[in-house]
Amino acid sequence: MIKNISKNSILLFYSLSYLFTLIIVSDSVGFAYAYAEGKATYLFTLGLFLAYSALYLIPSIVITLLAQFIFKTHSKIVSATAIVSSGITTVLLYANAKIYSLYGMFINGFIFNLVTTPGGIESMGGSTASDIGFAMIALALIAVQACFWWLSKYGCTISIFNNLKLQLKLKYLVLSFGILIFLLQGYYAVNDAFYHNTLLKHASSIPFFKRVTAQHFFSRIGFNISRSPSLKIKGQLKYPLKTLSINDSKPYNIIWLTSESWRADTLNQEVMPKSFAFAQQAMHFQKNLSGGNGTRMGVFSMMTGLPGNYWFSFMHENKGAALFDVLQQKNYQVQLYTSALFSYPEFDQTIFSHVPKEYMHELQNTGLMGWQRDRKNVTDMLSFIANRDQSKPFFTFMFFESPHARYHFPAESIIKPNFRDDINYATLNRTALRDNIVPIKNRYLNAVHHLDSQFARVFDFMKKEHLMENTIVILVGDHGEEFMEHGYWGHNSTFVDQQIHTPLVIYIPNMPAKVVNHMTSHMDIIPTIIPLLGVENPASDYALGNNLLSNKSKKYTYSSDWSRITFIDNNVKETFDLSGYSTLEPSTHDDKPLNQSQAIALNQQRLSIMHNIMTDLSKFLSAH
Repeated sequence: MIKNISKNSILLFYSLSYLFTLIIVSDSVGFAYAYAEGKATYLFTLGLFLAYSALYLIPSIVITLLAQFIFKTHSKIVSATAIVSSGITTVLLYANAKIYSLYGMFINGFIFNLVTTPGGIESMGGSTASDIGFAMIALALIAVQACFWWLSKYGCTISIFNNLKLQLKLKYLVLSFGILIFLLQGYYAVNDAFYHNTLLKHASSIPFFKRVTAQHFFSRIGFNISRSPSLKIKGQLKYPLKTLSINDSKPYNIIWLTSESWRADTLNQEVMPKSFAFAQQAMHFQKNLSGGNGTRMGVFSMMTGLPGNYWFSFMHENKGAALFDVLQQKNYQVQLYTSALFSYPEFDQTIFSHVPKEYMHELQNTGLMGWQRDRKNVTDMLSFIANRDQSKPFFTFMFFESPHARYHFPAESIIKPNFRDDINYATLNRTALRDNIVPIKNRYLNAVHHLDSQFARVFDFMKKEHLMENTIVILVGDHGEEFMEHGYWGHNSTFVDQQIHTPLVIYIPNMPAKVVNHMTSHMDIIPTIIPLLGVENPASDYALGNNLLSNKSKKYTYSSDWSRITFIDNNVKETFDLSGYSTLEPSTHDDKPLNQSQAIALNQQRLSIMHNIMTDLSKFLSAH
């Protein structure tokens, strides 16, 4: 038995770990795409891949060397430190590659928030089989590191390894990788300064790539640098801009029904016959875009009339939506229901922060499936309406979970019998997903059909209780759901139509039914509803959307996620991160590649677009 562990052993161990890391990381790097862009782009991408794969192991290396320095005669402690720290590294890299493969994003602030916020993991809809699968994969990856450690200790005791001179000093290897990273980051900084966009996009395929810029340096030595404006705008909320003036008009009741992952094309005669029939009696907005590709930004934008990027200011200041101030002043009876949690996303600290807790009902941790929670919530909501104080108006909001992955439904809701029995995230990869996407989507359609049955319960109750004459009804999805139409499954990854195009149906008593085929947004709902409650202020005092009852058409809108904002008009769609970088390939508004003339036109108007974004993201903020 070896009492002392040599640096030679550690070097061989991390050499094996590095090769293993290369295999894990390679899945997310677009080598073929980079090669098609040219040799320089390919070599740059390859260099970053090789250098960063070593960089990921540095924390484990430092911890292990520190353990060896402190516990020189305790080889078991050093062994455990090396195996566990490198094992955790490979587990995180594997999870990162899995997330990228399925959803097109790396571990970021959104994922960290998902893991650390109560209700976040539950919102993913995982199964016991998935949990067991992930646990076994994690143990297997740590076991691989244990095998590497055994091989490194054994290998460094036989003469062949001495002949190969593996006692190369670790500092020379670290220095070599350090120089490589410095050169690559410098090359990136030069391209960034002169905005060679193709190279910048390839760098984003490297997990945890750190952007550097040399714009200031080149400007100082005389180059004409056109800097991208930062979209990271800070300030104190001034929302609404002016105190809302509310008259004494007789208020409507409001039933606001929002569904998870409800994409627009499912509101049809086959999948949702009851809701489709109801939409024919109301205003049906067929080109409505969510304010986000996820629940957080989608619900926030519909409840405030603002882009999702304002979320963080609302969160910081514990600010509620102005709608609930109006409801309180008009003496509404308010009850909110969710089949998820109000704490994830943190709606209890933002839009609903001023709603008393006793008015908020959630069913996430009850052991019931999503469709069962939806049924119970509908029952409870209808019971509240039936037993309300009829001398006062009421407002109810319900968030449905039926169409959330893994798309659960009862047997009577099956309209697509060819569906996947279960979705095991642990064994799912891009190839398996593509091969099974039709039966997975069929699960979703069955779940949406169940959603229709719960909406129908509300419609039937309204007719029975004669509420159609004095009640506004809103049907809307928080965001859409993609099924590999553009390479990904689910939502939260890109801003393609399938992920942000949702149904929007608004029923207003005595308002003629109509189908609206021009672009609308979640941000238009509040400017449409609040005036009906007696608010006399112009919409510009509290929202960026339009009143859908006016003849004013929308020139452009926004859709956001945790760190990006997408500008969408009737011609183009372009996504920026908050540093001002374009992060996805620009496209037409309906996700087709831009032709040469469209690309030239976009380049000419990009600064104007970014100026609009900066103006809109700062309108309801004041400088400190």
